[in-house]
Amino acid sequence: ALHHLVFSGSGGQMSSQSVTLDVMPSMHEENPGSVENPMAEDEEEETTCRSFCRRYFCEGQKLDRKLQEKLDDGNISLRVKYRKQIAIAIPFVIVHTVWWTCMIKYNSFHKFVNYSGRKQKYIDDGVLGKENTKPWYMSVTMIFGSMVAGMTSEGGASVAFPVMTLIFDIKPVVAKHFSFMIQSVGMTAAAFVILYMRVQIEWKSIIYCTLGGAAGVIYGLEKVAPELTPPYAKMYFVVIWGSFAASLYFLNRIHGRKVYVVLDPPHLPNIWRKADLIPNRFLALLFNWKAIVLLGAGFLGGIFTSIAGSGIDICSFAVLTLLFRISEKTATPTSVVLMAINTMIAMCYSKWGMDGLEGLAWEFFVVCAPIVVVGAPMGSIIGSYVHRLVLAAFIYVTDTVQLAGALYVVRPWTHRKCHDGTDCKPTHLCWTSALIFGTGLVAFYILQAVGEKLIERNNRIERESDKLGADKQSWSIDGKDDVATLDPAEAELVATSA
Repeated sequence: ALHHLVFSGSGGQMSSQSVTLDVMPSMHEENPGSVENPMAEDEEEETTCRSFCRRYFCEGQKLDRKLQEKLDDGNISLRVKYRKQIAIAIPFVIVHTVWWTCMIKYNSFHKFVNYSGRKQKYIDDGVLGKENTKPWYMSVTMIFGSMVAGMTSEGGASVAFPVMTLIFDIKPVVAKHFSFMIQSVGMTAAAFVILYMRVQIEWKSIIYCTLGGAAGVIYGLEKVAPELTPPYAKMYFVVIWGSFAASLYFLNRIHGRKVYVVLDPPHLPNIWRKADLIPNRFLALLFNWKAIVLLGAGFLGGIFTSIAGSGIDICSFAVLTLLFRISEKTATPTSVVLMAINTMIAMCYSKWGMDGLEGLAWEFFVVCAPIVVVGAPMGSIIGSYVHRLVLAAFIYVTDTVQLAGALYVVRPWTHRKCHDGTDCKPTHLCWTSALIFGTGLVAFYILQAVGEKLIERNNRIERESDKLGADKQSWSIDGKDDVATLDPAEAELVATSA
């Protein structure tokens, strides 16, 4: 009955009005005269494991409300029924048609094992640090990197940049350009899958963060990134997001916290309008403190993107989850779409507004493009089904590994990477990195504290709407059980079905 309630009529999707209840039937009835089943304990353990996997890895997609209503009614076309397969197939066919045509025409399959005869030039120029680094090493790396890009709020650069700079000793500017280029394929394909499947996203975040991010990435490429030498770029990238991972972890340690599905629920317009700074409806589109926060997050994320190829996605994710308390199920696909837009802007500006893209970045791009167009969309689909806490766990693990790897490879307290040749002093690098990490913790803590106040205000607005008889819709998630809130009549129906 529970399985039918959650999954029926939606092809495995979770309705915004549905819940998942951990109701475990007894494995066998107690009978004084019967012999106890020796397998009962094993069966109970197996059932508990199955329940755990179903809860955290098969939760179901959070879809656009109108599409979910069609799925619940069972009135769907073949295009909607097979939307996942179609969403993956379209970018796959386009990219692979172009890739195979070019590779066959120019006989370029050798690019997987050599650098078009320019390996020594890249080494002499200082952009390729290790002679034994093969192009196909990045092909293997991006199998995992593209899955992370589509599944989490961290783009492919969160894997590509540290691997290229810390392990392969490739110059950061090459890693950054490669990240722009490969994300323009992988993240765009993942964004297409999200939009085509109509997974729930937060459009206000996409609009305002994109506007701020476009300005931020251009400013960062022109003014900020050129001033950072490789050791600083490597360390600053990992310490910023290490502090965010720590903050998100401690936030999710708060049991019973409430999270929201969207930032601006249609049936409660005061949730957004209460943030207006000017009564004029049109001027309030910009003079709204929530809009200003999103613009600022986009601008700051654009600067981070200009340094390491990724940043606006995690900035948006941080503001949505810590401040506005949006569920990771909404914030993650939102950040993927946002990063796809921003990385295209960064790549185009680097190509035509500056000195162009590094030749070595093109070498890696050629051998990775056909891989990420599969991995990133698959990651998006997998990420749309798992529990929000699983998505958060990916953030913890990824950022922690990056930080530990940077400390091991760079060793900022020594002269191994930080010396006069790199215009770097160990003492300065250590204390500035520690300062950034500490500042990040404080900033993210402030976002959390303000988020608590916002929840209190939102609760008052909800209570007022109840008195006015407003249409009730599920837009919040009760953190105690991580289930969508229900009207009393619906809750009674669920209990009866259980």
